[in-house]
Amino acid sequence: MRKKRILLGVDADALPMTTEFFSNRGKFNVTEVHDGHEALRCIMEEKPDLAILDVNLPKKRGDECCEAVKLGNLAPATVVALMACVHNSDDIKRCLHVNCDALLVKPLAYERLSGIITRLLFSERRGTPRFQVRLPIRCGILHQDLADSSMVNLSTGGLFIEAERMMPIGTPLQMVFTLPGDDATITCTGEVTWVNRPEQRCQPLLPAGMGLKFLDIGDREVGAIQRFLYSEERVNWT
Repeated sequence: MRKKRILLGVDADALPMTTEFFSNRGKFNVTEVHDGHEALRCIMEEKPDLAILDVNLPKKRGDECCEAVKLGNLAPATVVALMACVHNSDDIKRCLHVNCDALLVKPLAYERLSGIITRLLFSERRGTPRFQVRLPIRCGILHQDLADSSMVNLSTGGLFIEAERMMPIGTPLQMVFTLPGDDATITCTGEVTWVNRPEQRCQPLLPAGMGLKFLDIGDREVGAIQRFLYSEERVNWT
């Protein structure tokens, strides 16, 4: 199997974990860069499989590099993942504005980093079986900016929502929805694990939208979802 070419333009805090993940020399060939100008040049010349860039790279920001790559079609096969602090909403908005392929939020957790990169490079998606469900849901990056959407399927591990605007893989979203019958309101955080783009649906039986996995759902909420999914009430709401 051909080695995956990886470009890393990350800060000193994120470098140890990312280099540890790509330490398998049999699978990855890693190039490290230290500023945005160097990152953009390497993307154009080497066309890596994956470029991970901090949004605040010196000389040229990571989001500016991503925008140049995407708008200029400089490396169509290169997946660009931007990295931003979860507490800096302005940086996250800049990442979303340039249509990056994935968003890695700091502080990094190895399990989440591994899951996102594995999906990006090897197209692996794992999760619990989901049931067809039609329910209203409100979601957004910040609690004060939640927007109305529609849930298409649901499991104790995550859900799929219809969406016109796709978020990058790895984007954390706040979600609020109410289960019928049990009348339980679920408030939790989810992470975008895959997208079903309207122009190229990888799941043609589903509408355009995003699959999310739950990140911080409690035992009480999981129990409520289980009761709903395996009840007669669900059949009447599907």
